[in-house]
Amino acid sequence: NIQDICSTAARLLQTGGRFCLCQRPERLTDTLAAMQQAHLEPKRLRFVQHRPGSAPGLFLCEAVRLGRPGLTVEAPLVLYGEDGRESDEFRRIYHLGG
Repeated sequence: NIQDICSTAARLLQTGGRFCLCQRPERLTDTLAAMQQAHLEPKRLRFVQHRPGSAPGLFLCEAVRLGRPGLTVEAPLVLYGEDGRESDEFRRIYHLGG
């Protein structure tokens, strides 16, 4: 479960070490609470959408072991445009030439 994952990550990381996680949006509050309970401070949060304007299907979260409070919510990562083609960012992430 998410509590076990976060506590194991915290045990394996040094102070200041980073932990990144991909999860479904309906698990957001459970995930953030589990991170903080394990002394992993959420620092960056980004939702992933299939198309512009669609509901997110995933979120990406980066936490720092024993980090100071402060969360940055980044612009969503949109995978596909209205035309069905991969977004420029998607193509950059996956090193797809054009």
